[in-house]
Amino acid sequence: MRLTERTDTLCTKSFRDKDKNLWKYISEKQAEGKKITPQNVAGDVGYRSKKSAVGILTGEGRQKGKKLEILPFRAKLGYSQKEAGYIPCEDEDGELRYVRVIRRSVLKILIPILLLLVLIAGGVFWYLSQQGMPDLDDSAIAYQMPDGMKNEDPTQIMMPGFGTITLDAGTTTVHAALANPEGNPCYFKYLISLSDTGEQIYESGWIEPGMAVTEWDIEKELPEGEYPIYILVQTGNLENYEEAMNQGAANATLVVR
Repeated sequence: MRLTERTDTLCTKSFRDKDKNLWKYISEKQAEGKKITPQNVAGDVGYRSKKSAVGILTGEGRQKGKKLEILPFRAKLGYSQKEAGYIPCEDEDGELRYVRVIRRSVLKILIPILLLLVLIAGGVFWYLSQQGMPDLDDSAIAYQMPDGMKNEDPTQIMMPGFGTITLDAGTTTVHAALANPEGNPCYFKYLISLSDTGEQIYESGWIEPGMAVTEWDIEKELPEGEYPIYILVQTGNLENYEEAMNQGAANATLVVR
C-alpha cells in the first residue's frame, strides 16, 4: 500500500520521524468532526513493532523525497500510549485515508512513578515516626490514681507506692495496678523480681502517663506463702523513650494464698 501525504488546514501538529522529517497531522480533538473510523485508517505510526510495515507514506510537493513506514493499526493501545491525531493522505485511487499518530502518554507514565514515590515517602515517614516510639504494653488501660492524684510538676516524676500484693494459689495472674501517674514526663516499664533469689518474674511493656496494667501474669506458679519482691521502674523520655530518666524502685510483698 502506497499513500501520499495530503494538505489539510486543520493540520496544526507535527510528528517527527526517526529521519527527522516532519509530518503534519490533525489533533485528536480536531479530528472528532472528521468522523474518522477504523475503516478509513490505513495504519499507525509512532510506536515500535516487530510486525512488518503495511505500507509507505510519501510526502507531497517539495516533500516528495520523505518516506514513512506505516505500521499495522492497533485496535487496543498499550497502557502508556495515546492517540495523538491523524495524518491525512490519499491512496493510489485518490481516496481520502488517514494514518493514525501514536504517542506516549506522559501522564500515564508519571502516575505509577508518582504513586511509587508516594508509597516510598509514606513508608519513610512511617519508619521515622516509629523511631523514638516505645513498644507500648497493649494490656494497659486508662487509670486514675487514688483520690485523683496526678503529677502537677512536669520536672518531677511521681512514683506509686506498693505494700502487699496478693495472688490466688494455683494461678499466675496478679490483680494489682502497675500505674504511670497522669502528668509524668516519661514512660514507665515495670520489672519485678523475687528479692531472695533475684529471679525476674515479670516485665511489662512501656506504659504511658495516665495508664496502668491492672492484670499481669508472673512467669511461674508459686506455692502458698509470702515472697519479698523488688519492683524496679524504668523510665523513658516521652520525646525519646531510649533516653532514660530517673528510675524508681520499691520493695513489696507478694502473698500467695
